[in-house]
Amino acid sequence: MKYLAAIELLDEPARAVLERAQAVCGDGDQLEVVHVVDPTSVAYSIDPTMSGEMYQQRYEQTMADARRRLIELCAPFGIDETRLHVRYGRVAHEVHALLNEGGYDACMLGSHGRAGWQRLLGSKAASILHGVPVDTWVFKLVELKESR
Repeated sequence: MKYLAAIELLDEPARAVLERAQAVCGDGDQLEVVHVVDPTSVAYSIDPTMSGEMYQQRYEQTMADARRRLIELCAPFGIDETRLHVRYGRVAHEVHALLNEGGYDACMLGSHGRAGWQRLLGSKAASILHGVPVDTWVFKLVELKESR
């Protein structure tokens, strides 16, 4: 089977998802990993007086930094750089697009399990789950951290 794990670039959440993802994968299964850079993270870091060229440089730097961080997080798990993806855009849209393009059998992601007003604000996991084109495993990150 071919799996796609969608991760944040934070140590604990990424490690928790990757540990569980590898536990699910059997011999002969392929695990690939994606991180999506949200446009707002680039937009909020830009001075409104920047030129188009400066914006492009900031975008390229952000994407390069994300790729380096993804490689750093996945290296201890033996995940080859050719199986890592960094996309730019709305998280759910980009994950769904990659799932469709790559012929994946299943998707894996972590959720912080927020409730109440925090859930009303929305979550990346919930947005991915809405309309996801493949079977999806959601790992509750709070439980993973406590079980260590």
